Amino acid sequence: MSTNHKKIWKYSYWLDENNLSHLKKEMKDKGIEMTCAQYSPCEVLKGEIGYAEPHVWPIICKPDATPWYVESKFNGKNLVVSSFLLNDRYQNFLETAITPADFEPSYIPSLKEKEELCEDKVYLSKEPAAWSEFPREWSDEMAKGFARITGKHSTTFEDILVRWTAVHANFINPQYRADETYAHAPYSVEESKFISTCCVELFNLLDSKEKALLVRPCIGAVMAEALTDNQYYLVTLEKN
Repeated sequence: MSTNHKKIWKYSYWLDENNLSHLKKEMKDKGIEMTCAQYSPCEVLKGEIGYAEPHVWPIICKPDATPWYVESKFNGKNLVVSSFLLNDRYQNFLETAITPADFEPSYIPSLKEKEELCEDKVYLSKEPAAWSEFPREWSDEMAKGFARITGKHSTTFEDILVRWTAVHANFINPQYRADETYAHAPYSVEESKFISTCCVELFNLLDSKEKALLVRPCIGAVMAEALTDNQYYLVTLEKN
C-alpha cells in the first residue's frame, strides 16, 4: 500500500538523543517551535511538530501505555510527530504516517468475541507482563468513571480491561479487518471511551508487520483534544 504524502496529517519518528538534538537545532534555525510533551505522549499530536522524551510516558500513562513502550523496541527513544515530512537525515527513523479516514466498520464483535480475542495465544505471547498489574485504587476509580459515562453502575474494571485488551489483540493477531479499500487493515473494535492506549498502534509500539492499521483514539487522547472522538485514523506503517 503506497502512501500519498500530499494527504498525510502526521508523521511519527523514533529518534535517539543525538538526532533529536540535531532536529531541535534545525527547527530553531528555521524559526519553528517544537512542542515538548509535558504529561503524556499524545500531546505531540497537537502542534506542528513536537517530541515526547522517555520520562514523559509514566507521568500519566504509567499503568497502561508505559508497559507497551517499555517492552517495545523503541524503549529509551524519543517520539517525534510532525505535520510535515522531515529531511533525508531522518528517513530511516520514520515509523508511521497518520491520516483521518472515512471508515466505518461493518462489524463490531460482541463481548464474548472480545473475550476470545483477549485469550488468543498469539496475543498473550506479546502482552506486556505489567499490562494486568493495574494499581487497585487506580482501577477502582476507572470503574467508577466508566460507570458514570455509560450509566451502567455494574461496570467493573475487569469489564473495561476486556475491552481495552481486545483492541490491542485485534491488531496483534487480527480477526476483524477492513476490505481492500483500506488494504484489509485490522481496526479498533471499540468506541473511544473503551480504548485506553491508542499510542500503541499510532506509533507502532507493536512492531506490526501489517501494511496499515485503522485506529480510533483512546479516551485520554480525546480528553486532551489531540484526536477526535470515535474518528478512525489510517496508520500506514512506512517500513512495511
